[in-house]
Amino acid sequence: MNLQDFATPLVANNHFIKASFGGFQGAGKSRTATEFVIGAYKDLKCVKPILIIDNEKGSRFLIPLFKKAGIEAIAKDTTNLADVIEALNFLNKKEIDFLFIDSLTKVYYKYIKDYKEKNKKSFMSLPDWGKILPAWQEGFSDRFVNTEGNIVFTGRGGFEYEKEEDTKDDEGKVTEKGQFVKSGFKMKIAGETPYETDLNIWMQLEKDLKDGKPHQINVAYVLKDRSDTINAKVFEMPKYKNFKPIINFILGLPVGEVAQESSDENLTPGNDLDYYDKQLKRKIEIEKIEAIFEINEYGSPRSNEDKKAKAVIIQKIFGTTSKTEIEKMDYAKLNYCRFELEDFFKELNLSNDKKEYIESYGLEKVC
Repeated sequence: MNLQDFATPLVANNHFIKASFGGFQGAGKSRTATEFVIGAYKDLKCVKPILIIDNEKGSRFLIPLFKKAGIEAIAKDTTNLADVIEALNFLNKKEIDFLFIDSLTKVYYKYIKDYKEKNKKSFMSLPDWGKILPAWQEGFSDRFVNTEGNIVFTGRGGFEYEKEEDTKDDEGKVTEKGQFVKSGFKMKIAGETPYETDLNIWMQLEKDLKDGKPHQINVAYVLKDRSDTINAKVFEMPKYKNFKPIINFILGLPVGEVAQESSDENLTPGNDLDYYDKQLKRKIEIEKIEAIFEINEYGSPRSNEDKKAKAVIIQKIFGTTSKTEIEKMDYAKLNYCRFELEDFFKELNLSNDKKEYIESYGLEKVC
């Protein structure tokens, strides 16, 4: 395989946005996310409906916003991951132009609850998290990343905790255990899910006194922006225009086909290291096959006639002329084909009419 077949010029598959809005209750994440969805929908020239996964019972308050914008919005009240996956399928099938999940946290909570009920667990132990987090990654996060379409989700906020260092005496004995203290905030969804998006916004409700009167505002902190047009910026009472630069950036990207996986071969070794042994055997067989061609003066044919003859031999013995396909064959198949190739050249070298022998060699010999 040459480089041009392996990779393509750097382009985008298409123009779509994935964004997440997290925050504590009352921070304005749903309203801000809705304004972002409407603005992005228009700028990206979408025409098909927006599907809202609504489990916060708030979609009814969004009716006037979508109606004013002239956008068809349909809703599904669910906390089941299976329904979310089906919604991703509708997006992949181009039946909708936008998916808005409000909120993904409730879907994740239901996922945890179902696991505990199914496995008769009253609490989650470390081994349980070792099972459920990779399962969520495969069940949702990987599908989310691979879905080509516009997706926005919200998530409820939670605190991150760190343990203070223990106090020790001169002999190293613990005299006072460190306490767990709040060290930050995060979206209440598994692992890196909130950061799988192109744009990650944290919404905060900030309160103070102004002229002796209570005053509060919604503030948007840009935690992640892949376009780097608004990264790390802070917006008070945010509107779509604050986030519009990332959409403008996306619309300016060249669009085309992007090279996909060339091989589905699993290169991960097993605990018994069988993988390395098999790879070594395959490599040895390929080298032996190449040596057979060299010995029989077909290693690097110069004339067009010899090149054609070699291609015919390879096709008849291996069933393909692709070097990549041959190199991907397992050891057993390569070994069988090598013996077949040795027998072929033995007969060929005894033949009076080599060209006729090559052309008439039976297809039943193909491995």
